[in-house]
Amino acid sequence: MRIIDATGPTYEGMWSYGLPFPEFQLKELRNPEWTDFTAYSQEFKGLSSATGTYIDGPSHALGLDKSYPISDIPIEKLFGIDAYVLKFDLEKLDKTGNRPIISLEDIINAEKEKIPDKTAIVFSTGWGKHWTKSDFLTHNWFLKKDAVEYLVEKKPTIFAADTPSFDNIDDMQGIWELIFNNNILIVAPLINIEAINKFKVKLYICPIKILRTTGLPCRVIIEED
Repeated sequence: MRIIDATGPTYEGMWSYGLPFPEFQLKELRNPEWTDFTAYSQEFKGLSSATGTYIDGPSHALGLDKSYPISDIPIEKLFGIDAYVLKFDLEKLDKTGNRPIISLEDIINAEKEKIPDKTAIVFSTGWGKHWTKSDFLTHNWFLKKDAVEYLVEKKPTIFAADTPSFDNIDDMQGIWELIFNNNILIVAPLINIEAINKFKVKLYICPIKILRTTGLPCRVIIEED
C-alpha cells in the first residue's frame, strides 16, 4: 500500500482567488488567564470555504436554500471511495492564451479502460507543483465543455484535480451548470497527484466540520494498492 498526501499547504502569503475571498493570516493568541501553563495557540484569520484544498458542491452555485451544506455529506461517501485517475502531459495539451485545455479527445486518450458510473474521477497534470508560484491562477489548465459533457454521462460523484478552476477563469464556458446540476462534488486544488501510478485508487476526503457552508477546507489522501 502507498499513501499520497494530495493536500496543498495553507500558510501566510499563499495564493487566493482575490476579493471577496480573504488572504489567509496566522495570528498568535495571548496566553489564557485560566491555564496553569503557557499555552501557545493560533487564530486562523481569512480562512474561507475556498482556502487551500477544499470541497464544494451544488450549493456553491445554487445556495443553501436550494441544496445541501457540505457538512451533511455522510463521511462514508468521501472516505475510501473508488477513484479513477486520468493523467495528462501539460506540454502536449492545446492552449488558449496561457492556459492548457483538456478536451474530449484528451480524456478519451487518458482513459486506460472504461470508467464505471458513479465513481470519483481524478485529473492529474502536475500543476500542483505551481502551488507556491505566481502563475498558479493565471496559467492553470481547464476542461473544455465537450470533455465535461462526456464525463457527466458517467454520473461521477466527484471531480478531483490539481487545478484551482475547472473552467477558464478568463472566458467561462458554462461548465459549472453541467457539474453542479449533476450533483458532482468538486475537490481541488490538489498537489502531488502526478505521483499516482495506478489507474484505480482509493480516495479519502476529510473536510473540517463547520455547519451550514457551501464548501469546506479538507485533507485529501490517495491510497494505491
